[in-house]
Amino acid sequence: MWRREIVLSTLTFAGLFIAQEAFVNQVHLPLGGFSLILLAALIWSSIHEPELAAVTGFIAGIFMDLSLSNDGPFGHWTLVMVISCFAISYLGYGDDAVNSNPAGLILMTSSAVVATIVFYIFIGLLFGLDLGNLAQVLRNIIGFGLWSALLAPIVVPFITKAHLIVYSGQK
Repeated sequence: MWRREIVLSTLTFAGLFIAQEAFVNQVHLPLGGFSLILLAALIWSSIHEPELAAVTGFIAGIFMDLSLSNDGPFGHWTLVMVISCFAISYLGYGDDAVNSNPAGLILMTSSAVVATIVFYIFIGLLFGLDLGNLAQVLRNIIGFGLWSALLAPIVVPFITKAHLIVYSGQK
């Protein structure tokens, strides 16, 4: 049973990776843009148990590390995503007021996107990455947060439906 769920969620994130690389990265949005895989992984993890959310973070992190737009070392996004997905799941686990409320889920996920980007930057500084000047970094953080908040209401229904299909076998 576990293998089926891992394979199906990996295929789901593979599809999101292809959509990210083929379409989303080709559109140049003001303030930097957004990451479909990051947003989807955090939504997926927020409605799941912490242990499986860490696995989700690992799968999403591998795909984010494979991205051509990634400047960091391989494994950087994987580390960040495992910790972030576990954290968002742990904080929201058992809180039906957040998980059953779409507005709460969107707010929690958008906040987690910003926290994940800040954590990525912090780990990147420890790895010695050249991140650019402070204004550019702040613009990207604000852009990721803004675009994630604007697009989360569109993405949430699709991700929750995919999560339901993968983990309950429904169509």
